[in-house]
Formats: sequence, C-alpha cells, structure tokens
Amino acid sequence: MQIGIVDYGASNIFSVLRAISFLGAEAKIVTNPEELKSIDKIILPGQGSMGSCINNLKKNDLFESLKKSLSEKPYLGICLGLQVLFSLSEESPKDKGLDIFPEKVERLTKKGNLKIPHMGWNQVEFKKDHFINNDIPNSSNFYFVHSYASKKLNEKNIFSQTEHGEIFNSAVLHENIIGVQFHPEKSGDPGLKFLKNFIDWKI
Repeated sequence: MQIGIVDYGASNIFSVLRAISFLGAEAKIVTNPEELKSIDKIILPGQGSMGSCINNLKKNDLFESLKKSLSEKPYLGICLGLQVLFSLSEESPKDKGLDIFPEKVERLTKKGNLKIPHMGWNQVEFKKDHFINNDIPNSSNFYFVHSYASKKLNEKNIFSQTEHGEIFNSAVLHENIIGVQFHPEKSGDPGLKFLKNFIDWKI
C-alpha cells in the first residue's frame, strides 16, 4: 500500500512525508497524473491561497485527474487540501474548486482580541464516531494556521468543529474523502494517531 503526497509546487509536503514515513508507511511524492494513478491513497497538503493551489494543479495536469481519483481512492486534504474540496472561496472567487461540497469557504471574522490568521493550538470537537478518530480523545488540541474556513455545510458532512471567535468546521467528511483544517503532521500524538488511522483506513 502506497500513499501519494501531491506536490503542486506550493505545498508544505516534507513535514507530511516525514510523519507518514515515521509511522512506517510507504509514501511517495506525486507530481503528475500517471503517478497519481499508481498510488492507493492520496494526501493533499497545502498552504497559500485556494486560487494558487487550483491553478498550480491545473498547470501540472493534476486537477482533473485528482477530481477523478476522489471517486476511487481514500483522500485526506490538509488545510488548503480541505478548502479545495469546496466549490468556491472568498479568497479566490474566480477559481472553482473540486466541488465535492457546493458551499463556499469564507474568511474568519475578527472578534475582540482574537487574531486572524488563526494560528496555534485549538480544541477539535468531533461530531461523529469514525475509524479516523478512533482512540483520539474528543476536545484534543490540534495545530492550526489559516484565515479562511468552512462555516456552512450540510450537517452530515461535518466531522469536527472548532471555535475561534465563531464556530467553523475543522474537519469534513464525505464517503472516502476527509478534509481537515488543522495540521495533523504538526499536532503531536493526536495528529500522528489521526494520520495512522488514515493509513490503516479501509473502505
């Protein structure tokens, strides 16, 4: 079983690669559609804007092949890898996402002394029991760095929520697809357990 970490030229892939390798799984960097076809599970990490992510995926001929693979293989999107699952983002309103979720990613609202971007540790409240959160205590702390998030979503697709001045969806779920706004690769033991569960997840 091989996990493909999608590199579209702008993502923080090496910390994810180190974490997956530390957990004993075989991982490879994926840079083209042929490599994407050959792997068993997909991880899309990301940083930057949704628009730059989508445009870089298209530039590397990965956008359409990734969209097709989402119907076939387990997928974990991290940070921007969650946001590209949505139709649109306020950050890049002209760039259409992968459209798994028809809703829009919105900018977090600044309230009081809370800073945007939301950066640091915060509690994750899981709303569903799933293989992916097995043996992870609810309200565990995970590490976040982001200014945009999913706020509106069909309840059946909300996997976890977090509060930073307002409630946002910190993890989303649809069949074989999981997206997390936090960075499991930077989140200590709970994050490593989350990644291990993804590695072991059978669908």
